[in-house]
Amino acid sequence: MTDKIDIKNVAKLAALNLTTEEENKLEKDLSMIIDHFAALSEMNLPDEKISIHPLGTPLNLADDEAIIFLSHEEALSNAPESSDGQFVVPPSLD
Repeated sequence: MTDKIDIKNVAKLAALNLTTEEENKLEKDLSMIIDHFAALSEMNLPDEKISIHPLGTPLNLADDEAIIFLSHEEALSNAPESSDGQFVVPPSLD
């Protein structure tokens, strides 16, 4: 088990207002995640290339191709509101 996590500080850093019940659940969940990472770090893994595919097969990705899709004006033409050539959106923070 990990050391006690200061959930109140974590919530403050994340700008979350948590109830006592939510703090207890989050503390338990974060402790479990940290314990899993600690267990992973103790595993003796070979220095082979790590594959992100579960069967180790290579990913066949398509080449990126630059195409002209919409002009700037065409993209802004459907915007509910624009100003100085940019989309106007509501603020995400108060």
